Amino acid sequence: MPSLHDDAAPASAFRLPEAVGILGAGRAGTALARAIARIPRLHPGTAAPRVVMAATRPPAAVRRHLLIHAPEAEAVPVDELAAGTELTVVAVPREDLDDVDPALLAGPRTLAVVDMTNTWGDEPVPDWLAGPGDTAAGPGTVLIARRWAAAGLSVPVVRAFSEISHHELGTAGRTEEPRRALGVGADDPGPGRDAVAALMAALGFEPVEYAPLARAAALEPGGPVFGRETAAADLARALALRFR
Repeated sequence: MPSLHDDAAPASAFRLPEAVGILGAGRAGTALARAIARIPRLHPGTAAPRVVMAATRPPAAVRRHLLIHAPEAEAVPVDELAAGTELTVVAVPREDLDDVDPALLAGPRTLAVVDMTNTWGDEPVPDWLAGPGDTAAGPGTVLIARRWAAAGLSVPVVRAFSEISHHELGTAGRTEEPRRALGVGADDPGPGRDAVAALMAALGFEPVEYAPLARAAALEPGGPVFGRETAAADLARALALRFR
């Protein structure tokens, strides 16, 4: 899988995670859950990871919602979301990030927390996230990772699944070439980023791994490849140019 890193070789292949937790049962979170449920249809004989989902609503209400929008996913309380998962995906509106407790994002098996969030237009966001996305402070995902680390999050933050619409995420993955490329970013390569890249490939997309997280400015709303179907080489080029 393509890699973009200044001082590291491409990350090695990684097995699919057995379980994925998703915080947020809105359009983005349920689209990802549906995409994961498609893995056995894209790759016959390959089991889909177990998906558990949590939201601000009680699990019973989330369960009724998932029966319609992501029937293969399981609703759990927020404090149980990461208990047995290797990846925790945050798919809540950025205006709600102050309500996210980083201590609940990583459990004993968690390899990475995935930031799937975006800032949309005039959406209200926390003060610490309100600056322009490409300032010296870094794009939004850098600020999020920094804040969570300061709050005690000990696993890496990986940026993924954020530059594609929820409509396409649930349906556009395919096994035949050419496959749409999506970015998988972290400040350092490692098993967390590898696990996200393996999941992305199983969903039928071409992962382009990059570091550091600051390159993610190219993938946020207003960036040159946000919302566009891009080949892997073109995506890697845009990530490199945006970082200069």
